[in-house]
Amino acid sequence: MSVLSKPEVSAKFIKHYVGAHADFGELEMDDDDPRHAMVKRHNPRKLRPVLVFLDGQGKEVARLTGGLRSVEDALLLDRFVTGKHYRKSDFSAFKAAQRG
Repeated sequence: MSVLSKPEVSAKFIKHYVGAHADFGELEMDDDDPRHAMVKRHNPRKLRPVLVFLDGQGKEVARLTGGLRSVEDALLLDRFVTGKHYRKSDFSAFKAAQRG
């Protein structure tokens, strides 16, 4: 079972975020395709998985590449985004500070 599907994680993420899933790994686009700019902006190297958090204006505020390894990391990521800690640091620094 993936971390995001754990009940304690999914309850927080459903409450705080609108989720969308897109797999661009196999998507072939030329530079004239309007989707190309969006893919390039949010995942320029086509890394997977990537969680991208946008604010109400569509501006990226947080990003996690490589997925979540534990429920604790997922809940910490939720606190990082909902508490707007991205204004002061990145998630790695926030996580290190929280774990002491």
